[in-house]
Amino acid sequence: MGREADFDEVDVSILDAMHVNPRVSFETLGPALGLSPATVSRRWQRLSASGLAWVSSVPGPQAALVGAVLEIAAVPGRTDTVARALSGIPHVVSVYLTSGDHDVAALVLATDMRELTTLLFGIPAAIDGLAKVRTHIGIVWYSDVHWRLGALSAGEERTVRDGEPPGKPALNRGQAYTESDRALFLALQPDGRARYRDLGERLGVPEHVVRRRMAALVRRGMLAFRTDFARWEGGWPAQVILWLSASGDGLHEAGREIGGWREARICLSVVGMANLFVVVQLHRLAELGELLARIRSLPEVTVVDQRVVLRPVKSWGRLLDGDGHAAGLVPADLWTPVTPENLGTGG
Repeated sequence: MGREADFDEVDVSILDAMHVNPRVSFETLGPALGLSPATVSRRWQRLSASGLAWVSSVPGPQAALVGAVLEIAAVPGRTDTVARALSGIPHVVSVYLTSGDHDVAALVLATDMRELTTLLFGIPAAIDGLAKVRTHIGIVWYSDVHWRLGALSAGEERTVRDGEPPGKPALNRGQAYTESDRALFLALQPDGRARYRDLGERLGVPEHVVRRRMAALVRRGMLAFRTDFARWEGGWPAQVILWLSASGDGLHEAGREIGGWREARICLSVVGMANLFVVVQLHRLAELGELLARIRSLPEVTVVDQRVVLRPVKSWGRLLDGDGHAAGLVPADLWTPVTPENLGTGG
């Protein structure tokens, strides 16, 4: 699973800066990297237009959410069909094809336990080809949406960062979105870097209202942004799902430690004997041994299971092609009521 990155050093620096601050202006970013704003803009437009990189809106750390991880064993020959059906559901934000006895993993989010329960019962009934489903209810997020590639110096990072680093999102906390909050969030799903003027035209409100509303949501921890990219071209082709077990007293510390690692894309505590769900990204699968050794060195943490991600199908609303390029979008509309229509049964 080794492959050299197709992005050059400038591309990686731009991506790393946008992981720090996804909406950083080209006027700020260019000088920080020793480039002209026009050069950075042209580079980003190329990456974005080709599906190699994108920015999405995500709920902030104080947004009220509950979630679950689904592990699904599909009927033989139906794995891809099941994954695609799951990907069409707005509450299912990420879908992976995996090795192991469960060949599909999915991350599901909703605004409250009632809606989440409806989803967890409704998905198996709505999608054909499921042989077995195992559900893990989420508790606390320990990972951050601002993943780092290690291409920026400390000074460059300070230059592009806007304000304090964001807090970590936690399930079962926070405030509910209003209809206007939801409308702005969804308007930012196709392009988290959309201009205030364009957003205002789409929402039918003045530009200054959009600017003020967005700033307030970010400040209150209700809205954040995530930069993502095609992992093969970025030099991170190996992705692994780990199920860990940490003692009751050590779970929080283990989650905080692992969630801060550069390789961790998702670190979520769940209810169960395996109580920590971790998705890690590696340059090559051979690095897994060293990472597992780091995990086993943590007090009272054991590795329960390991699964290789054979192919990501959906990543925070983005539909991915076989090369991991963004090829479509099912907006993560976590506030829409769960209905037969959005579960794909059509009623």
